[in-house]
Amino acid sequence: MTKVEDTQNTNQETGMKNPKEFESAIRPEKNQAFQVIRHGNVKFEHPHPNVYVARILIANASWVKTTEGTVLIDTLIGPAVAKKMFDKIHETSGPVKYIIYTHGHMDHVGGANVFTEDSPEIIAQRYIMERFEKYRILAEHRARIGRIQFNLPFLESRGPSFVNPTRLYDESMTFTLGDKTFELYHARAETDDHTWVFVPEIRAAFVGDLIVAGYPNVGNPFKPTRFALSWARALEAVREKEPEMVVAHGGHAVYQGDEAREILDVNIEAIKVIHDQVVEYINKDIPVDEMIQMVKLPDHLKDHRYLRFVYSRPEFAVYNIYRWYHGYFDHNPAHLLPRPEKEVNEEVFQLIGDGEAILKRAGDLLEQGQAQLALQILDILLKHSPEDTGARKLHLKILEVLHEEDYCLMSRNTWVYFMERDKEILGIKD
Repeated sequence: MTKVEDTQNTNQETGMKNPKEFESAIRPEKNQAFQVIRHGNVKFEHPHPNVYVARILIANASWVKTTEGTVLIDTLIGPAVAKKMFDKIHETSGPVKYIIYTHGHMDHVGGANVFTEDSPEIIAQRYIMERFEKYRILAEHRARIGRIQFNLPFLESRGPSFVNPTRLYDESMTFTLGDKTFELYHARAETDDHTWVFVPEIRAAFVGDLIVAGYPNVGNPFKPTRFALSWARALEAVREKEPEMVVAHGGHAVYQGDEAREILDVNIEAIKVIHDQVVEYINKDIPVDEMIQMVKLPDHLKDHRYLRFVYSRPEFAVYNIYRWYHGYFDHNPAHLLPRPEKEVNEEVFQLIGDGEAILKRAGDLLEQGQAQLALQILDILLKHSPEDTGARKLHLKILEVLHEEDYCLMSRNTWVYFMERDKEILGIKD
């Protein structure tokens, strides 16, 4: 294999240093959604003589230089940005001998086809193949939720394209390239196919999306169950390696020394404290719609710089953990074999018999600072009369209030998506 000179990158581009800067970079104008999937600039960091990081707004990738070539960990979201990384890798580190997928999300595997000319071995945890299959059969659904979550155009015919791994592993594997050892470990966390990597010679852990900018993505209202407790245990396993550097692939990338230890500690505690409260309330037979209001981060974590609600939030984690441990039946017999919600709402509407009363009550609740309750009450009227102009205007106003101070990507973008639908129904042009 080719021996590569050990050269230092003197033109280092530094990225954002903390989640608040990440939030600031994507902060939208009023009534607009967060835009994080951009295919433009790639920022490069060089935190160690043998470690490089490529960053776009939604995800990172990294590579390790060895005496016999390069090991690339993730590939960014698509060919445009991956090609810039490919050129940087060849400039600094030599041909790519191995690619490791940390998991099968598109922003981590979408650029792989750019590297095929190097003929690398591509390694992933074995569950990734089921993930790729799921993405293919649910292409239309995923395009729809991508429209809501990320403000993407709805292209139902756009199917995902993946480069399949050449080698799959189960729980762990180790390989060497030149002067470096790569230990791969399976984790069930954001996905069931997650891999984190430890390189003992440089005491560096590459953790993929086990760590992201802000509160960990333990819950996502658009996606299947995340694995809270095993996620925390995976981070504990990383911590046991006593890494001097932790490289994350979501948001701010590199944590070193005391920062590395702190980011691991707070993420472990933030996951466990929410998990344990949900388990306690399940055992007490508390319904999930009450639980979401009761479960809280402790004071020393709720404003922590590493746990800002930039992408996900604890409420989403509550629902997710509940779904993992609990069936859909909440021990209310009315919910065992329910009729469609629109039928129940229609009966409630007929009992009230006065759409104006519903409209007024929803408006009063909004004025009292209870926007979420107002939204749910107004839904009774809108399910009965979806074309009611007054109700639709109030619906839009409530959503505007909810989105105004919400800087969690997933919830804010959801409010904005339905604001845009209201405007379309009302014929309002921006």
